[in-house]
Order: sequence, then structure tokens, then C-alpha cells
Amino acid sequence: MLQLPGFRPAGGTPPSLKGPRLDLLSSPLSAPGQHALTEEQAAVLDAVRSGVSVFYTGSAGTGKSVLLQRIVGMLPPDRTVVSASTGVAACQIGGQTLHSFAGVGDGSGGIERCVSRAASRPAVAEAWRRCRHLVIDEISMVDAEFFDCLDVVARTLRRSREPFGGIQLVLCGDFLQLPPVKPSDAKGRRFAFESSAWQRAVKATLQLRQVHRQADRKFVDLLTHIRYGRCEPRHSEMLRSTRRNLDESSANSDKDIVATQLCTHKRQVEAINQHQLRLLPTESVNFVAKDSMPAGLNSLLPSVPEKIELKIGAQVMLTRNLDLARGLVNGARGVVTGFSSERGSGPGWPVVRFVGGHERIVDQHEFAARVAGAEMPVIRRQVPLQLAWAISVHKSQGMTLDACRLYVSEAFEAGQVYVALSRCRSLESLSVANWDASCVRADERVLNFYRQLRECSG
Repeated sequence: MLQLPGFRPAGGTPPSLKGPRLDLLSSPLSAPGQHALTEEQAAVLDAVRSGVSVFYTGSAGTGKSVLLQRIVGMLPPDRTVVSASTGVAACQIGGQTLHSFAGVGDGSGGIERCVSRAASRPAVAEAWRRCRHLVIDEISMVDAEFFDCLDVVARTLRRSREPFGGIQLVLCGDFLQLPPVKPSDAKGRRFAFESSAWQRAVKATLQLRQVHRQADRKFVDLLTHIRYGRCEPRHSEMLRSTRRNLDESSANSDKDIVATQLCTHKRQVEAINQHQLRLLPTESVNFVAKDSMPAGLNSLLPSVPEKIELKIGAQVMLTRNLDLARGLVNGARGVVTGFSSERGSGPGWPVVRFVGGHERIVDQHEFAARVAGAEMPVIRRQVPLQLAWAISVHKSQGMTLDACRLYVSEAFEAGQVYVALSRCRSLESLSVANWDASCVRADERVLNFYRQLRECSG
């Protein structure tokens, strides 16, 4: 692993976790109200500037996404492909899904077939040849076989023997969060870091240590242990004590805004949201997106629906940052209190009262997606809201939630409980209904990967 100036060890994993620890960067706090980079974030930016392929990681709430926006803004737009492993993550960074850019479908059928698929599509092949910097967010959900496939496709289309055909990779994510959907391949590999392409390509690995989302050190300590698959009795006691935190009878200044229920399955989310919406006696108002192209945006922007149905009293959540100073960020919770008269004929834009009491009109905003071979992104204009009686743990990754109710009994994947718990800013904003410590899991291969990083950096 490349040793970078300013990269120095500083502890980090729980004292009870056996094995060597990953080198971390210590850093000063950012100035209040400013967006100045911390020392550790600046080190990542310097690594990207050096031209090598970089993987940077960190626990939830360490500013990975904010830093990624700075990196993307620094790179030349005409030679940079911004992508993510999921449609939700791609939407949040104004990019496209990695599968869409690669042009290889779902990657099935073997590497030769993937190369043939990409080469047979002129726009895809040209996009690969033009690319100099490939950004991949949520890299933890990219499987090893697909990562190797991308490497071969890149080298073939670019006619280069260098890793990824000489493209600089900027990889962001946390392998201790959600893993790939695909199970281990025939070689027993599942994660991107287990691929041969990763070993050849990635030259610099850095970790963000400073947590910005949570200020309570006890909560941060709890999350750190759970991230590494450990839950001590004191942590279980802390989580069980949250059960009645968000009850209507508890101290809550925003009684009309109920806690979002985090679900492990998408079907649960849809059923809960539609049932609660139907129960409201108020009239429905539909918001239909305006697209810059006639068709195809539903697949490019799957997390931004073509039609959104709202009612007065609907529990909603922001799906993009609107006002950082007021806390109106992606994941901010609120309730629809009315519809403005600023939309022309018919009901106007939704008026939403957010946690904290701030009320504002939420009108259409632009969501962009990149298309392979196209110079300009395609645009969908839609209200940046979604129903929020419930959301999936998968869709919550990267969000900060104001109030969250968690049922862990159906957690089925390593890292799933950690992702759910780490969405909240504090224990007070969290309610765990049926805590079961046996649901806390971390993949041993991932733990070994993070331990080995410590050994590589000396």
C-alpha cells in the first residue's frame, strides 16, 4: 500500500477486538459552519491528485460522501465517469450505476461475453476509451467477479495491459456495511478486495476516522463495536433502553412527525407506506416528473419515481440536500402540512414541516444521471421527497435520519444492523423494538482485510 505524506497511525478499532489495527488518520475538527477539509480528508484528496488508484473507507458518518463530492468537482468532467454500485447511491452523487456505464448487463455469462457486450455497443466502447478517472461509490456492494470483469473489459477496449487499461480508480465505501447481493463465486470470493484486479490496481488505501454524524461518544463507541461484529452486554442494555424513546407519550416536540421504521425487505416498506397513506382522510395530490428525454429514465434514476402521491399528513423524507444550515439534508424527516399556490393551476407544491419546526415549500429539483457516450447528463425534475413511514435499510445507506424505529429480528446480512443503527445522530433519536444481539454480524473476511491493511502500512 502506498505510504502518503501526512498518513500516520493513530489507533481506532475497539480495544477488545483481537488482531492488528488499521492505520487511521487523526485530524482537527472542521471550523463550525465551514466546509474546510479535515487533515484526513485532505490526505485522500492529495492521493487522488497524485494519479494513483485510491480506495478510501471509514465508518458511517465520517464524511465519505461529502469528500466524494469534492473529489468529483476536482476531476475533469469530460474524462471522469461518476458511478455507484446502486441506483440510490448513484442518484445521490449525480452519477450513473456502474452496470449502466460498463455496458455488460448483469455481468453474467462469463468475461468473454461481457467484453463482447460492451464492444458491440459503440457508445459504451467510446465511453470506456474516453474515461481517465472512474469513481465508484458504495464499492462494498460490488462483487469480486464483476470487479475482475470490469478490469478485463477496460483493458480490452482500451488495448492496454495496465490495470483497468490505465484508468485511475477512486473507490469509496465501507466493507463493514452492506455486502454484495451476489453470493461467493466458484473460487469462494465475494468482495471486490478479493479480486485479482484489486490487488493489481489499488495503490493507496486510507481511512476516515473522525465521526461527524454522532456527537455522543458512548453512542460512537457502541457503533464502532457493532461495526466490527461485537456487542457487549453494556451495549445491549443501552439499545434495549431506547425501546420507548419515540413513543407518543414520550417527550417529543414534533408529535405529528413519527419515527421512520427501517425494514430489511422492500416489500415491507411498500406495504407499510401505502397502507398508512390510504388511512389518511385527505385528498391525494400527484406529482409527475419532467424528464429531459422521452423514455428510459426510470432505469437510470430508479430512486427518483416518475410519480409521487402525497396527502396532507403524509410522513415524508428529503431525498437530497436543500439547506445544510437548517439540517434539511438527505434523510431529513417531516410531515406534509399543505400545498402551496405557487404551482399554477391545481394544488401547489407540498409544504413540509420538518423536525425542529422549520416549514418550507418543497418544489421540483433536478436529479441527473450520466449515460455512457453522452456528453451531457439526462435530467429528471421531481419533488425531492419520498414517503417515510418506512424505508429499507438498503435505501437508508448514506442517509442521516432524524427519528428511526428499528426491528432487527429479520436482519439477514452481515453489516445490516450496523447500517440501520448508524443512520441516527443519537440514542435519543432511535428506538429499537426487539433488540437481539445475535443479529450483530461482521464478515470474517472483511475483518481480516481491515487487519491486513494495518500490516501493509507498517
